[in-house]
Amino acid sequence: MSSENKTYLNCVHCGKCLPVCPSYNIGFNEFLSPRGRVRIVLTDYTDSLPLKAGKVQESMSLCLMCGRCEKVCPNDVNLVELVANEKIKLEEFTNKSFSSDKLALNILKNKREILLKTALKIANIPFVKKLSGRNSPMPEGKSFIGKRDLIFNADTSLEKSPSPSLKNGKAIRQSAVEDDKNIFKVGYFSGCVFNGIYPQISIDTVASLTKNGVEVFVPKMQGCCGLPFISSGGLKSFKELAVNNALAFKGKKLDYIVTSCASCSYSINKLYPKYFNENDENYTEILDFSKKLISIWSFFNQLKKNGFEIKKGKLDNEAEAVFHIPCHLSNMPDFKPATVYEKLIGEPGLIADKIEGLKLKPLRYNYCCGNGGMFNVGHYELSKKITKRKFEEIKEAAPQEILTSCSGCLFSLKDQSGILKHNQSIPVNHLIGIYARSLRS
Repeated sequence: MSSENKTYLNCVHCGKCLPVCPSYNIGFNEFLSPRGRVRIVLTDYTDSLPLKAGKVQESMSLCLMCGRCEKVCPNDVNLVELVANEKIKLEEFTNKSFSSDKLALNILKNKREILLKTALKIANIPFVKKLSGRNSPMPEGKSFIGKRDLIFNADTSLEKSPSPSLKNGKAIRQSAVEDDKNIFKVGYFSGCVFNGIYPQISIDTVASLTKNGVEVFVPKMQGCCGLPFISSGGLKSFKELAVNNALAFKGKKLDYIVTSCASCSYSINKLYPKYFNENDENYTEILDFSKKLISIWSFFNQLKKNGFEIKKGKLDNEAEAVFHIPCHLSNMPDFKPATVYEKLIGEPGLIADKIEGLKLKPLRYNYCCGNGGMFNVGHYELSKKITKRKFEEIKEAAPQEILTSCSGCLFSLKDQSGILKHNQSIPVNHLIGIYARSLRS
């Protein structure tokens, strides 16, 4: 495990974290605020006023680990790591024998996709749905990843902008391990949701890459990124999944590994290095995997920097949409917005600019959607309240479609029951899906 996080000692309880914390803003309970959690940890460690484990667990479990507080903290307090470490300690201490969280996690960890699909179909039976009092997503097609590794050849007929570092395109390569510097070779990490529940997003991601002259390798071994597990205190399972994913891409001579899920990117880039050290058997593989993985939006920006002209698409019908920026979506450190859409939504704006017929409308605050790893499963009612708050600003913008780029955000934004009337529901899609649609048109 990572070294003890001591940044909480820098918290001066200024309150800058309060306006951005999703759980605090439903009820304004300091017990559920970032600075409140810091105070709980300080109290717990000094033993001046020992708290019951149940009270500590309640506060920590109601943290979505969205990281919004970290982005505004003037003293760089690492709240996400603090909360994650507390959840790990509490999981080891309480060791619940059964919960809805654990059942869902066991299904996610199991590599047999039929188990996930069956569980979701059962959850959507009207009687079960009424009994549980919640909505669950339905699988939208056959799983993307099959029983063998997949290689998708690049479309090398596409034009590239002039660049002295690039040569004229050669024949399409047949293997992801051959050395051909004329095209980018990337791995695709789909994550469990875009593989088993929304496979069209994986299909659209790969199609968008190959249409832009990129070869894509997809290993069969990959699985869940592990974020739902670490957000529930399951360090052992989190590390097992991390090792599995790192080894799936090992030795494949890839320029990058790309993901179209913001939460997967956050988990692999930010959390993998924190919970492995040089004493772990697969430490080198974990670091290599973490460093090589980038978001689909960052990758397109890398293509542009390397002289590739990103292909433009056109929608059959014009669409007004909003782009919900996931809490875990981050731009490359050297990213500098150059267009209106890049200034509006960050790196995804590059692709939004390439879709003729798409008009993006601004959201006033870009609130959290309310998902947060396993938060939506363990605290569904509170999660829905946060989602409802999100829809207040969405309704104000009056879009025809809602776009985003995170599997968890898709879950929450698609669950509009009790928020919008059936005849007022707003379609929700991944921005890469709209881009792929425009390329097909």
